Amino acid sequence: MRTLAARYGFLAPTAAEAVRAAVQTQASESAAFLDDLAQRVAAGVASVCVVLDPGLVVLGGQVGRAGGTALADRVAAGVAAICPARPRVVPTGVPGEPVLRGAMLAAVDQARAALLASVADPSSAVGR
Repeated sequence: MRTLAARYGFLAPTAAEAVRAAVQTQASESAAFLDDLAQRVAAGVASVCVVLDPGLVVLGGQVGRAGGTALADRVAAGVAAICPARPRVVPTGVPGEPVLRGAMLAAVDQARAALLASVADPSSAVGR
């Protein structure tokens, strides 16, 4: 993605910084870069939408946050042009590593459920 950004004149150490710079700049190059990026993301989103038909797509990670609604709106328009699905596309509002956090919370929930089940029914104790 940094190569794509550089093609439009956005040189940055990370993809997120390049996208953030494009969003904050009113130059025609920024609109062209965001349009190009959105079309690429929309192709991936559309391939998922054809199979799953989600009502909501969240653009996660640092690039999703950096692109904000400027990128999300373009991705939504791109998906609508590619396939019949019309999911709502929004940037993530969760900072940090939401996928890792979700996985950790799911693991804790499973461990807690197993522990409580073993206490309620000692014959089903973990490790037997």
